[in-house]
Amino acid sequence: MPSALRRALAALTASLALVVATTSAAPALSGADAASQPPGSILKACFNLRALTENNRLVNGAFELVVYSEAANLDQTVTMNGDRGPEFYRTTTWSRINQTPPPTATDRTYLALYCNGDLALRRAGGTLLWHSDTGGRGIVRLALTSGGNLVLQNAAGGTVWQSGTGRAAIAANSILPSNQKLTSDAYFQSNGERHSLSMQTDGNLVYRVNSTVKWQSNTHVKGSYARLTTKAQLQVVSPGGMPLWSSRPTGTTYSVLDVPTINQWWPTQKLVWGPGL
Repeated sequence: MPSALRRALAALTASLALVVATTSAAPALSGADAASQPPGSILKACFNLRALTENNRLVNGAFELVVYSEAANLDQTVTMNGDRGPEFYRTTTWSRINQTPPPTATDRTYLALYCNGDLALRRAGGTLLWHSDTGGRGIVRLALTSGGNLVLQNAAGGTVWQSGTGRAAIAANSILPSNQKLTSDAYFQSNGERHSLSMQTDGNLVYRVNSTVKWQSNTHVKGSYARLTTKAQLQVVSPGGMPLWSSRPTGTTYSVLDVPTINQWWPTQKLVWGPGL
């Protein structure tokens, strides 16, 4: 069974709360330790986001960048609707982790945008866990966009670095338009994997791990789109409305396509579909 499917099956045993080595001295922050920036969508240069404080996150719509003791996670919240009212599913689209050795629950890990423009995740004691390597390039802010991308910008608003992330999931009764994709970078630091499900302009729905094609619908009508029905059925639909490919309708409206699998969360938790199943 592919590793992505093993992870999806393992996730189904978790609580429905989802519905809800390198060491170096840290450079001076010139104010980065000050807890003066309220949650918003922008982290200014010379400031940080620190675990276990009120200033541990950026928020923009359905996306949150949160610094925990064990990781900095960019999460997307998806709203599922049905007869019992709205339910919420949360998934991680990007992550940089504090892993060697494992942190304690009280580690005040921080994500700092240094005055020189480098974005770095560090342990409370200064151990470097990850950084963007963008020092000296005129960066003045980290922005979390409404589409779920992390962007380091210069004073003119130009993009110097970006995570390249966006939505990783859609709920039942949603579409993925032509020339759009779902992406998950959650396992990149640990496994070097970026997962994507792309609705290509040629009408083919393609699942990739990094650049390797793992599955495709083999549909080739230009302008087609993908949709997840109220029965958790994934379809590729032509511009004229004709289904070109379909999975089996075996779920409820309380289901989510979280690249690359479809999971139902109520009335039971189960894997509905995945590439190769």
